[in-house]
Amino acid sequence: MPDEYAGGLGAKGVQELKAFAEAGGTLVALDAAARLAVRELGLGVRDTLAEERAPSASGSGGRRAAAGDFYCPGALLGVTTTPDPLTAGMDDSAAIWFEDSPAFETETGKVLARYAQTNPLLSGWLLGERKLFGKAALVEAPLGKGRVVLFGFRPQYRAQSWATYAPLLNAIYTSALVTRSR
Repeated sequence: MPDEYAGGLGAKGVQELKAFAEAGGTLVALDAAARLAVRELGLGVRDTLAEERAPSASGSGGRRAAAGDFYCPGALLGVTTTPDPLTAGMDDSAAIWFEDSPAFETETGKVLARYAQTNPLLSGWLLGERKLFGKAALVEAPLGKGRVVLFGFRPQYRAQSWATYAPLLNAIYTSALVTRSR
């Protein structure tokens, strides 16, 4: 395969995304893409679960857990939301699909959805739930004249999306606004 079609985004692609947001654009990053944005864009946001990820024994990109580690191969987790144009249409609490996803702490930006200080598990498998207590699941971080919307979950995941399409669609819709107050 030609080089220009292989290898992913690369350093040049990351710089182009950063320049786009700094110039006033909106970058929307879902789940694993949010980890890339946090790691590469200097947003003042940290993925608190980054050090918890270990390659699976099969090397398939999945994850394995040792005693006391964090592991969530797929579960519905509860979050509370903050009233904001991005969360318009959502209830005060929602179920999100979490599958080896990031969780955030932020120095800048707005936390729009957060895990409770108690067990957020609604359905599925979650080991090490304390590592999620009070962490952010949805963050809007400023970058230059623009913003990066970080989803620490998959808002478009299968039928579960009825609960979480709203912030994704709102992020897309509000990206076209000419005047933004940041």
